[in-house]
Amino acid sequence: MSELGQFLKTKREEQELSIEQLQEITKIQKRYLTAIEEGRYDSLPGAFYTRAFVKSYAEALGLHPDDVFESFGNELPQPKQQTTDLPSRAEKANPKVQKKKRRKSTFLPALMGVLFLVVVAAGVYLVVQDTNQESPEGSSPDEDPSIELDANEQTNSNEEEQTDEDSQNNADGEQQEDSSTEEPDTSANESDSEKDSEEKTEQPVEPEFVSTEDGNRSTYDVAGAKEMVIELELTGDAYLDVKDENGSKLEDLNGVEAGDTVEMDFSNQEYVKVNVGSTPNVTIRFNGQEIEYPIDNVHQHIIFDKQPE
Repeated sequence: MSELGQFLKTKREEQELSIEQLQEITKIQKRYLTAIEEGRYDSLPGAFYTRAFVKSYAEALGLHPDDVFESFGNELPQPKQQTTDLPSRAEKANPKVQKKKRRKSTFLPALMGVLFLVVVAAGVYLVVQDTNQESPEGSSPDEDPSIELDANEQTNSNEEEQTDEDSQNNADGEQQEDSSTEEPDTSANESDSEKDSEEKTEQPVEPEFVSTEDGNRSTYDVAGAKEMVIELELTGDAYLDVKDENGSKLEDLNGVEAGDTVEMDFSNQEYVKVNVGSTPNVTIRFNGQEIEYPIDNVHQHIIFDKQPE
């Protein structure tokens, strides 16, 4: 048994209060009160609730909670600090740079074809000139030089026509290859569209604690949240009501009792205030995320506002 637990138990017995009577006063379940007296803090819901239960226990016995925490606070688990960092509410996607295929140039093959034809024509011309110069001396008296020249010219003409036909076939083949490589890549565009659609999916908005006013009114900024689904889980008896900014009641919670869980959709509201009469007995969740009470106070007002001042 811890020193704090022994101290509280002694004070309770001095006032002749039973655990059951203390449960009625504090609205804290008997098993939690017994765990505090026995020093079994790991049996409690968490560090925050442990301190809240001890505070309620001390107040019920007429003790000052600050004095109790000062004397025995080192035995209690310390609550986690409130985090205020939030992810940015709007993230811009980096622009996608579309890679364009470079069109294969057809100018160079055409130029090579023209140069090839020029070289062939020059070669034919030189052959013809050499033949004309050598024919009078090297031909026999019985041979007709004009007939041999006509035969050479016919052969050269056939070679030139064949060369032109081969060049045309090469040019046609290159044009077909270019046309096949210029087909649009629709699969890449479809993949980019799907990625853009996924990046535009709305990220869930986490409530951001803003401030506490009047000692028990705590405001959370939920700007940008399209849904406002609030869930209340009761582990014990507690007074509850939910109102809008004008004080009008949004939900009737008179029939809710310990062990119940209530889920309410206020997506059409800009401002929702949840009045909790006994915070140790009520767990609040906003869009499925549990909300920690910012202060140590049994009675609190938790406000969710899309446009906080």
